[in-house]
Amino acid sequence: MVCDRVIYHPTLTKLIKLLDSTAGREKVLRLLQYLCRFLGFQYSSFLAKKLQTEFTTIRKVLRFLKPLNHLQSASKFYDNKISGDDLVRWCNILKNLAYAGYLTLDQVNLLRILKVVPVTKLTGIKIPRWTNWFWFVGLVCGIVMDLRNIQLSQVRIKSLLLEEDNDEKKLLSKTYQDRASACRRLLWDAIDTYIVLNNLKYVHSQDGSIGLAGVATSLFGLQSMW
Repeated sequence: MVCDRVIYHPTLTKLIKLLDSTAGREKVLRLLQYLCRFLGFQYSSFLAKKLQTEFTTIRKVLRFLKPLNHLQSASKFYDNKISGDDLVRWCNILKNLAYAGYLTLDQVNLLRILKVVPVTKLTGIKIPRWTNWFWFVGLVCGIVMDLRNIQLSQVRIKSLLLEEDNDEKKLLSKTYQDRASACRRLLWDAIDTYIVLNNLKYVHSQDGSIGLAGVATSLFGLQSMW
């Protein structure tokens, strides 16, 4: 039956699995948040701006206690002292610690939005700025790690190109994929850095451009989870 084909279609199954996870729903809301930011600027839509605010708040709720994930990841990378590249390892540690700080301070922003804590100079100005600084540090660590991974992959590719063995050819194919993934991640982190630099007022772009940048990185995130 046509109905059965739709219900059991692999794409629909993947979509349900994505939306069934908290991380998946958060990524979808991020896409909608930045899309609304773009539409609100492009068409001066009050509804789009209102929806952007609501999506932002819901995302902060979904990320409650998420700093624990990053603290655990940082601890695992710290304990793993015998495998991989040292620079990549330390970048992973610092990146996860920075994201833990970013998400922790973002919970204070949520409490301010929900009016649980009062709006003061500390909660309304300083903490949001510190939040973006933690995000920026995490992105810089990510960019350094991406560049290092690209370098390591390139060295490995040059070495494997000298080999004639079939097993080496399979490994070469995987190394090409690793390099492509690192390049993709570098682009992802670079676009997010553009967003956070605007948040910190070091770059002054239009809301439409920031919205499109957020849409792009949100699609990267959804593609990774897909």
